[in-house]
Amino acid sequence: MQKRGLVGGATNLKSDHNVVKLAMKGSSDKIEEILTFLRSGRAINNWGARATSVSEDPQDTTLLEEYQVTTANVDQHNWKKNVTFYL
Repeated sequence: MQKRGLVGGATNLKSDHNVVKLAMKGSSDKIEEILTFLRSGRAINNWGARATSVSEDPQDTTLLEEYQVTTANVDQHNWKKNVTFYL
């Protein structure tokens, strides 16, 4: 997101650790670029993680600060050393 100039966050849902909740704010073209990649089903990291579906929840009111990882804290997150993110 950062390299595209977007602000956002991601959280693994507690109710289903296979589901990631994602929020993005910024250029609609850049957001669509990410959504297109996710919808393609291509791997987003070298572990083979990929989106199997993408949906929008217009009723969601979660604040960005409530997400586990945001564009504001991503550089301070303790990432596993053997993962490479493609997106």
